[in-house]
Amino acid sequence: MAQRLATNYAKAYFTVNEEELNQFVSLFTNEHISVQVKVCDNGDRDVILNDNNGEIQLNFCRVGSRYSCDSSYLIRDRQLANAMRKAMKAFRGYGIVHRIYDGFTMVYHYDQGSVVSIQELTGDEEVSIFENNSLHMLNELEALFQQDGSEQEIESLRQETDRWLDLRNWAKRTAPEKLPAIDVRLVTLSRRLFELEV
Repeated sequence: MAQRLATNYAKAYFTVNEEELNQFVSLFTNEHISVQVKVCDNGDRDVILNDNNGEIQLNFCRVGSRYSCDSSYLIRDRQLANAMRKAMKAFRGYGIVHRIYDGFTMVYHYDQGSVVSIQELTGDEEVSIFENNSLHMLNELEALFQQDGSEQEIESLRQETDRWLDLRNWAKRTAPEKLPAIDVRLVTLSRRLFELEV
């Protein structure tokens, strides 16, 4: 069996919340990898992983309540490489990973923690070993299903229409001069509802 020389994370991207970031750090400590966490003044976190060949620094930039890490690094330590593979899966990472062997390289493409394709590179030749099109299609279908913007707009328009109808009933009794402006707004709302519901 070929001996892996190194693992090159040509691109690795994670996005996590505070609790998941703590779990990320715990994953490495549980794998007996030395980890340091530095908290920056702006709230960013630097996670420093140490192995026999040096250290790898992962910068997690804080954006609102989430942290994102977009980086690249070379791992020579097999134990750290295995821990990083587990992290990629557990934290639904995106990445392009080169597993380098003597004479060839295996290139893994990750999407939400799952391997979606594998290529073997030997010299100038590239051979596709594996491609998971079903995961890509599943992600597209999930995104389409989650697009409920029209339903939300319809619900919002119905609620606004109810408020304008209540206002119209009030205006009929107390301020009839406001009725034309209210009716114009109700016509606009009913047109938009018709467009969305067709």
